[in-house]
Amino acid sequence: MTYFASTLLFVPALIALFSIKASGRIEGKRRQVNLRSIVEGIEFMWIQRIILSLFLLDFGVTLVGFYRPILPIFAADVFKTGASGLGLLYAAPSVGSLLGSTALLMAGDVKHKGVLVVIAALFFAGALALLGVSQWFWMAIGAVMILGFTDSISVAIRRTVVQLLAPNEMLGRAASLITVFAQTTNGLGALLAGIAAQAWGAPNALLVGSALCFIMIFGICLVIPQLWSYRS
Repeated sequence: MTYFASTLLFVPALIALFSIKASGRIEGKRRQVNLRSIVEGIEFMWIQRIILSLFLLDFGVTLVGFYRPILPIFAADVFKTGASGLGLLYAAPSVGSLLGSTALLMAGDVKHKGVLVVIAALFFAGALALLGVSQWFWMAIGAVMILGFTDSISVAIRRTVVQLLAPNEMLGRAASLITVFAQTTNGLGALLAGIAAQAWGAPNALLVGSALCFIMIFGICLVIPQLWSYRS
């Protein structure tokens, strides 16, 4: 029944896709995709310090703070809630993400985007520590909701800033590179989370990840101070 329900949830998305009215024609001259074009995209990200800082922030926080692979350990060994508890732990970040996206939509065009993304990252790191020290199941649910809430704000701001700062000829490459590196970092973060959980236990692994997140956030703000002062 779970898989049938998941399949049915794709139906509204398919209806929305088929409802799009667009020709699909590419505007302007079609560009050749080659190694040089990829290098140009990397060079642009390196020169554009705001986009670089957002990329480094996402890379660093995700690498040491990817918590999802550890949730089954909390459900099975820490809280002993079984499959139903694991389902709640996996659902809570999605609820938090929905609330975060809604809050950002209600806030409108936030001018101090750099400040907001840094604060969201700090709360993410704090929520990791809260999950690590959670003694009660509801406390862990609240922590992972905060993780989803802050992560959704960070992702929205990051993608918005790329759209605002990248010129048309670089927009596709800049957005693609960030997406590719984000997916790669998820895999590496999952590997590190598993290694850390096996070595120190799941709660301690999250505490170490939280500490490293704080160090990376402050380090990036120190090295690239333009992020904190960025306004759009």
